[in-house]
Amino acid sequence: MSRGNTVVPLTRPQKRRQGRFGEFDVAVPLARGGTAGVYLGTNTETGGRVALKVLDPQFAGCADVVERLYAEHELASRTRHPGLLEIREARETADGLPYLVMEYLEGEALGALSERVDLELGMIVAITAQVASALAALHAVGVIHCDVKHDNVLVLDEQIGAWPRVKVIDFGVSRLVDAPPDPRATIAGTPWCMAPEQWTGTPSTASDVYALGCLLYELTTGAPPFDGSLPELMFAHMEQRPARPSWLRFMPIQLERVILRSLAKDPADRPTMAEVATELGDLMDVYTPAVTKCA
Repeated sequence: MSRGNTVVPLTRPQKRRQGRFGEFDVAVPLARGGTAGVYLGTNTETGGRVALKVLDPQFAGCADVVERLYAEHELASRTRHPGLLEIREARETADGLPYLVMEYLEGEALGALSERVDLELGMIVAITAQVASALAALHAVGVIHCDVKHDNVLVLDEQIGAWPRVKVIDFGVSRLVDAPPDPRATIAGTPWCMAPEQWTGTPSTASDVYALGCLLYELTTGAPPFDGSLPELMFAHMEQRPARPSWLRFMPIQLERVILRSLAKDPADRPTMAEVATELGDLMDVYTPAVTKCA
């Protein structure tokens, strides 16, 4: 099961990478993935900060890995949305090491936040409404994210009104809607939130809706819709119906309806991401947040 170049925030000190990438001085590591590291870069003239995703040197000669890294820039650049990570450039050092120049964000992964804080329903709705809006913009230009999950949602240290801003990150396994089948490709995604069709290697924009439904289910109830070994998860996502989330936590029927419709086995029975964004946006007005800041 491929997870592409998914990067995760560092939880312990890592070796610093000293160097110069174009106009950026690089030192502080921010995150680590299977084939690349993400580092804080500082513009030597302006002092502005960026995040640099640098391919590990041992993969620089691997055409598939390099192509996948550059594809992140190509796919992310197809649209601009305040809820999507901005990948500004794809570059190569003088000695042939590929890297991406991305906007630098300060915040916390949704997974870490949900483990640290008991999120109120209003906060969950506000966060996932922004995620749905960002993904709807991606779908509108023919891109499927393919890995919607906690760790790919960054909750920023800034607010929109009463709610924190969020960004959808990591396009490491994203693909075009009309991409031709690739016999070399492996099934990509995260098993606990993969749609039935994604298990067979045929994801669509509806697969992102399903994954967001899984995320909503887990955030609201404290447990994923299905659990178990890899074969058990595949069977459950394809054949079983999850318990109604309202059995595990009181919630408005409108919210439960969004979750269950998003988890429909048949992609044609799921709402579009734009419809999910609208429904969650309407639900935001129901809640008055207990706090105005994630602390």
